[in-house]
Amino acid sequence: MIQWKLVLDFSSSSPDPAVFPYLDFQHCINQAIDIYKNDLFIYGTPRGLPSLIDVVQKQLTNYQVFAKKHSIFITSGIQQALSILAVIPFPNNRKTILIEQPGYHLFIESLEALQVPVLGIKRTSKGIDLAELERIFKEEEIKFFYTMPRYHNPLGTSYTQEEKKKILELAQRYHVFIVEDDYLADFEQNSKADPIYSYDDFTHVIYLKS
Repeated sequence: MIQWKLVLDFSSSSPDPAVFPYLDFQHCINQAIDIYKNDLFIYGTPRGLPSLIDVVQKQLTNYQVFAKKHSIFITSGIQQALSILAVIPFPNNRKTILIEQPGYHLFIESLEALQVPVLGIKRTSKGIDLAELERIFKEEEIKFFYTMPRYHNPLGTSYTQEEKKKILELAQRYHVFIVEDDYLADFEQNSKADPIYSYDDFTHVIYLKS
């Protein structure tokens, strides 16, 4: 059984002063430098700072994401995580990436730069055509489907739990992997709105969280 991973990033391309408490961040950074000193400026482990992974593992449970420490990787940003996933081989030995349209424009530009084959599926305020998704999964050589199920950028809409479960079901049936970008999970008001990852058996979903 393939054990899939989670990738976390702690960056923001356009931070909003009303959302991000800069003074608190500055205080924490200063405290960290005083306490950890040289440890902050040397090479760490390939997966990220172990003490941070410990904290992240506990925090992820708030989103119904339960993962072993060895399955958690920290990157410098979602873009870095996506670039890595776009070029590394997957168990299904496919290369084409399926994206929602409209979608995250920086990832689209990255795929063009990396010359990675890509297909699109239309997403509207009503979601995506699940029949069309199944056709693409069945007929095309899809490596993974990159999706923002919650608070999609730029539409701002979310999939229902039924849609999430159906997307996962199709992915499992046709051996397509899902890269789930859940960057705005912290703004969720519905405590029952779980990510796709929570329904998986650790074989088909890679969960990304900023």
